[in-house]
Amino acid sequence: MSQEEFAKRLNIGKSTLGMYETNKREPGHEMTAQIAAYFEVSVDWLTTGKEFKHRPMSATREEMIIKDLVARYNINLANQRTREKLETIIQLVFDELQ
Repeated sequence: MSQEEFAKRLNIGKSTLGMYETNKREPGHEMTAQIAAYFEVSVDWLTTGKEFKHRPMSATREEMIIKDLVARYNINLANQRTREKLETIIQLVFDELQ
């Protein structure tokens, strides 16, 4: 995947992604979480290269579904309103499944 394609997937500019890559700018917490989710790694691993023991190594079924939806529909988790809507929808779906 090119830098431009990945930047589009994250809903940020190519130059912003380039600054992240060259340590000229740090992504915020939400963007870091979005990048970690895309690569299916923990934020701990992404930021430190270490996996801390307090985090489960495998994602739950719900987490895998959320990651798939975020990637498939290019959902911008950095947007608070979008994230809240997604959480509401997911909660409704999971409530119906149980």
